[in-house]
Amino acid sequence: EELKRGERNDPAYKQWVKKIKQRDGRCKFRNMNCNGYLVVHHIKRWHEYPELRYELNNGITLCQAHHPRRMVEEVELAPLFERAISTNA
Repeated sequence: EELKRGERNDPAYKQWVKKIKQRDGRCKFRNMNCNGYLVVHHIKRWHEYPELRYELNNGITLCQAHHPRRMVEEVELAPLFERAISTNA
């Protein structure tokens, strides 16, 4: 995520993260490759979709191993992430 430090301290952002983690419980792609701490990832990018920043259906909990590392991966994986949260897999 390309969030500025102050944006991560925003109460609305913190509440969004908390709700996503409560909904998901753990990495949505939990398998033997899961490792690292959990992060909440915006499915549609923060700066490109400001209207979706705090939408619960625009967030997914991932471990570090499953979190996209490049913008290309974010775009390619977005449909998979959307299916994962819609089916509550």
